[in-house]
Amino acid sequence: MTAKKETRKENEKPQRRIRNANRGTGIESADWGEADSDKLVKAICLICKHSCAVQFGMTRDGGALVVRIVGDGEPYNEFIRATENINLYLDGLISDFEAAENG
Repeated sequence: MTAKKETRKENEKPQRRIRNANRGTGIESADWGEADSDKLVKAICLICKHSCAVQFGMTRDGGALVVRIVGDGEPYNEFIRATENINLYLDGLISDFEAAENG
């Protein structure tokens, strides 16, 4: 941090710092709780059946869910925004791995 920024931060009133820190990003918050548990289990089972690993997470700002798949070539992340339907994404993920199983 530059000296100018440090001086400005020291001069801010504590209430203003607290208010700014709590203001948030204004981004809609993603929630894994909206996912259908049966679809999650089915996706996990199919992915693992193909000797792959799957990780579930969220972006730092909470605006998107993250699915990381490892073992299917290069590891890759897929981001599902809070405005997108997680269950539709899971349907697509399931059908991709079912197609690989049958193909």
